[in-house]
Amino acid sequence: MKHTLVLAALFLAASCVSPEAHRRMLGENDQLRAQHADMIASQKSLVVENERLAAQVADLTGRAADASWIAEQKKKINELLEKYGAAGNQKIEGVEVLRSNEGIIFRVAGGVLFAPGRNDLSEQGKRTLTELLGSLQDKKLRVEGHTDDTKITKSQWGTNLRLSVERAMVVAEYLTKTVGLKAENIGVSGYGEYKPADAGTDDAARAHNRRVEILMLND
Repeated sequence: MKHTLVLAALFLAASCVSPEAHRRMLGENDQLRAQHADMIASQKSLVVENERLAAQVADLTGRAADASWIAEQKKKINELLEKYGAAGNQKIEGVEVLRSNEGIIFRVAGGVLFAPGRNDLSEQGKRTLTELLGSLQDKKLRVEGHTDDTKITKSQWGTNLRLSVERAMVVAEYLTKTVGLKAENIGVSGYGEYKPADAGTDDAARAHNRRVEILMLND
């Protein structure tokens, strides 16, 4: 009996809602659904925008780090030029520091690095390489071996070209194993007598041509 009365009351209450009020309630529900959909769309847009801004911040942070690294590398290069360049105040005997289109050249006389006809580094050569290049941990280098035009007759190397390559390899190996430079940043080449620094044929010119050049490549 009690349940019957409750159902009757609900029926009477429902029957009191006019068609106009019912339509209004349906319209309000539609508006709420539309507002909810707009809120979800806005939320998705905010997520996308936040991701874009986060990526932009990361990119700017990376660029700032790169700019700082580049500035530090330029500072190192300028310091080397000031110390060992033509106008430097700490020039090392037998060492020239030059600029080229490819980068900075450290030209080291063969007599500083090796005894005649040999490919094992002298103690002086080791000290020179460490002092010149010890701070260039992240730079890309190319080590080039050069000889004069005097033909080899009594040496195990057979040709000047082979000797120049062997010397360049020894220098590169010392830079990676002892100085601590990265092996993947160092290339090696040998030119024998075919790329002279001095076109002359006297003893002074030949001494100038016997050399190893370490080229610090532009980034």
